[in-house]
Amino acid sequence: MMRSRIVPAVLLCAALAGLAACDDADTEAGSAPSAAPSAVASTGAASAPAATTGAASAPAGAAPANDKALCEMLNKTASTMKNTIANGQKADGHVEPADVQNAFAKFHKAVDEALLFATDSKVTSAARAVADEVSKAAADPDPIGTAADSGFEKLSTDLTTACQSVGVTINF
Repeated sequence: MMRSRIVPAVLLCAALAGLAACDDADTEAGSAPSAAPSAVASTGAASAPAATTGAASAPAGAAPANDKALCEMLNKTASTMKNTIANGQKADGHVEPADVQNAFAKFHKAVDEALLFATDSKVTSAARAVADEVSKAAADPDPIGTAADSGFEKLSTDLTTACQSVGVTINF
C-alpha cells in the first residue's frame, strides 16, 4: 500500500518541479509580469464595475486584459505551491499530507480571490475548474493520491491551452 502512494507523490513532485523551472525562466526575463497580477488582485474589489464595463467595450474576439494577468498570477501561485510541496519532500519521496493540504488550500484561496471579480472567459473557467479540483484534493486525507487519481491532468491542459490563447505560456 505504501509503495502505491509513493509513486504518485514522486510523479506529482516531478511535475511540480518542472513547472517551477518554467516560472524561474519567466521571472528572469523581467519583473514587470510579477507586478501585474498583484495590481489586479489588490484593485479587483475597488474596480469591479470598471472591469465589467471595460470587458463589455472590448472588441469581439479580443482577450480580456485581466486574463493575461490571471495567467501570470496562476503560474506564480502554482510555482509557490509546487515549491512548498517539493521543499516538504522527505528523502524517501514522502510528503506529509498536512503540508500538501496546506499548499493546495493556499493555491485555491489565491485563485478564488483572483476570480472573485473576473469576467467569464475560457481562462477564468479553466482556472475555476483547476482550483475546484485542487480544493477537493486539499480536503482529502491523501491529497496527492486524490490529485493523481482525478481529472487534474486534463484540467491543467485546458488551463495551459486557455492561457496560451491570450499570449501567456504556462506549464500547469
